Amino acid sequence: MLKNSLIALVFLAIGVAVGFQMPRGASLIATLTGSGDINPKYAALKSTQALMNFEDMLASGREMVLKEAQTEQEAIEGMRWLLRVAAMSTVVAADANAIYPHFQRMDTDVRKVGGDNPDAEYAHVTIDGRYDYIITGNIGDISYLGFTFNAGVGMTPRRNIGYVSDNMLTVDDNGDFTLILAKEKPSIAGDWFQITEDASGILVRQYFTDRENAVLPKLNIEVLGGAPSYVPPTDEQVASAITGTTFAFLKLSTLHQYILPELMEEPNGFIKATSEKFGDDIAGTDNLYMLGSYQLADDEALVIEVTPPDTRYWNIAMETRWHETLDYLHRATSLTKDTVTYNADGTVQFIVAHKNPGAPNWLDTSGYNFGFITFRWLDGKYEDVPMPTTRIVKFADL
Repeated sequence: MLKNSLIALVFLAIGVAVGFQMPRGASLIATLTGSGDINPKYAALKSTQALMNFEDMLASGREMVLKEAQTEQEAIEGMRWLLRVAAMSTVVAADANAIYPHFQRMDTDVRKVGGDNPDAEYAHVTIDGRYDYIITGNIGDISYLGFTFNAGVGMTPRRNIGYVSDNMLTVDDNGDFTLILAKEKPSIAGDWFQITEDASGILVRQYFTDRENAVLPKLNIEVLGGAPSYVPPTDEQVASAITGTTFAFLKLSTLHQYILPELMEEPNGFIKATSEKFGDDIAGTDNLYMLGSYQLADDEALVIEVTPPDTRYWNIAMETRWHETLDYLHRATSLTKDTVTYNADGTVQFIVAHKNPGAPNWLDTSGYNFGFITFRWLDGKYEDVPMPTTRIVKFADL
């Protein structure tokens, strides 16, 4: 055995030295299929069938990108975007465990899909309405913390069954709080939210105006009274998790088709919307949204002027055709109320352009001639917030 191991190490060293390459295309696929016949018993499992359904959904997503991309760059990045959507969908569904729940960060430093806020962090936890839960935590020092509670399983549409924001929590002097999720009011101390029998998940929003210095909330969740003893997942449970992944993929990959699609036909303007307009299972209940789009030639820029409301948080962010947030880590693609430059009268002017105009509040298109723009006005839902004004100008005339 030692001799065989040494031989393998020698071949590996030779492979590294000469630039060993994995087989590609059909040859690579052949290495994945294994040997022997497929076990028909395993092939008939519900989990196997659920994965095949996900494969079909992913293939449909590829076809959608190839049909709807308007430029080669959109098609190129659309392929990567599909993988990012699949990864996030896996995080929120397939990796979840309602008996041993945990708050899972949905995005990463580079994976920001679903039209999310780049000046925020999102977390998700799967729950099961058959159980009661207790959430304990500390709110940190961010601008906003919100819990959106959803119900519904499988491929059925999710529905919002309520939300709780930081303003609704009982917080002690240290910033600590307790939130009980139960079908009946519990006898223990803490704020109570009544969940339904088909409660299925919690989406957490955490907004901040200064990412580098923000102290994010600390959150913990567990089954009230203790979780049942661990047993391996059943075929039905894994199949349900994969089906949930497929549903999340479908939802996230088609946002551009059902969230104000008229913005693709009528660019360079904004439409006012609330969570009720495009889905309060995914949108922030406390937010007033103004969604817009731009269509610019290489020598054009879009000038946006707004009068911000007096609110504790607002921001503006750029997105691709697929509602993928642009690279906020390395480019000027979003701004918050604390990072913009205001005019003397309190108004703000933004310049959407392909290159830096040398003026404040530049938003970098990152090379896209078309994209979406989102304003989020926290607690502005019931305010009379003026609509932004827009105008196209030649970049040379800025």
